[in-house]
Amino acid sequence: MSADERFDLAVEAVHAGDYAVAISGFTALAETDAPDAQFNLALLLKTGLGQPKNYIGAYYWAVLSDLGREHRAVKMVTELAAFLPVEKRSEVHQRIIKRLSDQLADGNRSAILKYARIHAEFLEEPDFETAYIWYSIAQALAIRGGAQGSAAMVDNMEPAALIAAQAKAQEIFLGSPFGQRNAMDPQN
Repeated sequence: MSADERFDLAVEAVHAGDYAVAISGFTALAETDAPDAQFNLALLLKTGLGQPKNYIGAYYWAVLSDLGREHRAVKMVTELAAFLPVEKRSEVHQRIIKRLSDQLADGNRSAILKYARIHAEFLEEPDFETAYIWYSIAQALAIRGGAQGSAAMVDNMEPAALIAAQAKAQEIFLGSPFGQRNAMDPQN
């Protein structure tokens, strides 16, 4: 069964009021980084349908959905952030960073901009240097948004920090699956 068919079954479960089945279906898809499933799962957890309300779980999936560019998640992230103490939001951010770090180590290109964005946009104290590094790697790989992201980070960095971040980006890139693929590509 395709991901689209599984998504449709989860939506049908919501319409039928079988929220536990919907949560199960959306969870399986959310784990595969489907932003629309992550949003729907966050919505069910936020509203307490299928299980008691869980703002921490809802925030986790809403942030991931937002990082995946699901526009509906932006408002939900803001609403849920208002309910959570700073330390709980920080715990969720660290959990997401770990998830994305694992994906980066596996060579998952779709994690690059997400990793940059969480550092630039979601942390209580943005880490512009880390965001710059990963936006630069995205730019090197011609991923849409990389150039704009790295340019935006420059405005938040001192010149010495910028030069250090560029050196670190080169080091990380060459040691990553992304740089190793480029080194093996005879067209480069």
